[in-house]
Amino acid sequence: MKDNKIEGFLLNSEQNDFSFDTSMHGRIIIHKEKYDDRFDIVYLKHYRNYLEQQDYNIGGYFDKKDKCIYECDFWLKDILPENCSIKLSTFSDLSKKIDKEIQEYIKEYSFKNEIKLKNMAKKKFKDLEQWRLNNHKSNVRKKFIEDANPTIELKMSYNDSKIKNTDYFMGKGLLVEYLNNPIDTIKKYSNTIIEDNMDELGLQLLIYYYKIDYLYQIKNNINNKFSELYISKKMYNSIKDLDAKNINITISYGKKSLQFKYAYNRLKYDLLNDNRGSSDYGVAYNQVSEFIKANDNSNKVHRWNNDFSFAHVTSITYGRKELYKNEKLEKNIKNKSMYSR
Repeated sequence: MKDNKIEGFLLNSEQNDFSFDTSMHGRIIIHKEKYDDRFDIVYLKHYRNYLEQQDYNIGGYFDKKDKCIYECDFWLKDILPENCSIKLSTFSDLSKKIDKEIQEYIKEYSFKNEIKLKNMAKKKFKDLEQWRLNNHKSNVRKKFIEDANPTIELKMSYNDSKIKNTDYFMGKGLLVEYLNNPIDTIKKYSNTIIEDNMDELGLQLLIYYYKIDYLYQIKNNINNKFSELYISKKMYNSIKDLDAKNINITISYGKKSLQFKYAYNRLKYDLLNDNRGSSDYGVAYNQVSEFIKANDNSNKVHRWNNDFSFAHVTSITYGRKELYKNEKLEKNIKNKSMYSR
């Protein structure tokens, strides 16, 4: 049951108790208790028999200044009028909003002070393990394949435990401080994080420009260095919106071709993650491995297992529909066959 009087009760600072009868939930009693100048705690209980009353439960935390109930429970939400001017939110959503604004503040600071920060982090970047740099490159390649217009964004990572591992934060003190003074609160806590993470912020900037440079190399593709990546992108775009369990792919080595089934979701994953042809094509794996051993003349054949390269995929089909075709590779195969007669 919706009751328009409930909104008036919540907005009335002089009224602390309100009750009414409903056909579905029996009698509902709402009690407000002032917590501070900003918040009232709303308690709620309902009963059908006066002698079998439930205890009060917290129905939500009412922000009187912003007219918003945080952590509104089911019973209170169910009886609020549909055109109610009071908003509903959660402390989790508010915390995410604060984190995002802190992130933006720190990002802006980092760009404004990037020369100083990068100089502070040069040694840290130089000492990065090669596998970390390879991971960053892999993420750039994935973004190149997946996005129509790939760009690199700076996403700052930092240690904010000095703020979040405190009773003040866990007790929602920072959230209330933000509600009372958002601009100064973001500035205050952002600067605390910056002071504790100068080297790390500089390292994030150096990694950011490292990834931008690598994406620039991919896009320029000098001497076709990333030709296989462009093939993977074209293949991915041809299948990404398909609703299928398995699809058929045809690979060609030398003058010979082989068609087999490939798990659709796995193929998408492999294309995005540099896995080339993984072994996830079921019963066809041994057949594919033997085919590559017999026909791959690149001297890359492994003694035990042989995964194919996506550059050797000539076509992808689903049912009778051809989704992808490598016309250049097909033409080369035809030419080889013609000249070998």
